[in-house]
Amino acid sequence: MTDIEDPAKVPPPVQELGRQLEAERVRRRPGRPTGYRKNEVPTNICSAKTLGRLESGSYRGVKVGTVLELLRFYETPHQKVDHIARLAEAARAGDWCSVYSNAVNDRGWFLQQCEDAATFLCYHSPLAIPSLIHSEAYYRMIRGTTSVSFDGDIDWDDGLEFRMERRERWIESRREALLLIGEAALTMGLGPDRDLILADLKQVSALPFADVRIMPLALGRYDLQPWSLNLFEYDGEQPPVVNVESPRGGGFVDASTSQGKFFTGAFKLASAKSITAEEFFT
Repeated sequence: MTDIEDPAKVPPPVQELGRQLEAERVRRRPGRPTGYRKNEVPTNICSAKTLGRLESGSYRGVKVGTVLELLRFYETPHQKVDHIARLAEAARAGDWCSVYSNAVNDRGWFLQQCEDAATFLCYHSPLAIPSLIHSEAYYRMIRGTTSVSFDGDIDWDDGLEFRMERRERWIESRREALLLIGEAALTMGLGPDRDLILADLKQVSALPFADVRIMPLALGRYDLQPWSLNLFEYDGEQPPVVNVESPRGGGFVDASTSQGKFFTGAFKLASAKSITAEEFFT
């Protein structure tokens, strides 16, 4: 596995690994406000030429041990080392999707990297408001109605902070987003903060870069209905990333596979059948 010449065939983990390694190399640190130059990395770890190929986001020949040695030299925080090491494993894997199929248990770290790097964001959720545009009121409703216990305690305050910061990053970036929401998500009992929740959704839908659309119950069944979907598109020839959730499980799906083509095609069909949030609320 060496350099991939066709950008459309570069798996997302390979690209993200390159971005993360470069970010760690140039990270500000005491005494080095601009980080390290490539030729300052010890050659017994990695040559400047190989490092350049790694950071280009098209080289699959990297060994996980080399990545760990680089991160040790960069003094990368331990938690981030685990994340980047998993990227390296996925970059070498024949089926990178299977390596990241349990990303939800990793606090969605890889998904978040994909989302932040995307230029066009698409979401579909038949029974909930997509997490990217959760308001504080909607999050309080989720907290107040969650009665099933999980392993370990849920840090609800940390979860709220994470969602609000994520939402704010998107709004500040002004990246275009298409959000398809099933009507059931807005007509089910939303608790005492219902008016606040819907008012916030109306504010989001008024953003010039947010296309919030509703899938009416009267539409009946449509292909995408059983799935919650995140679809991230990028500039240039970088392939889109599809993240799917369903009652049977979830994970990443290669957009070039038959399953990936089903989801991208189903998303377009569902979007064509939806109505705008403005139409729904009038």
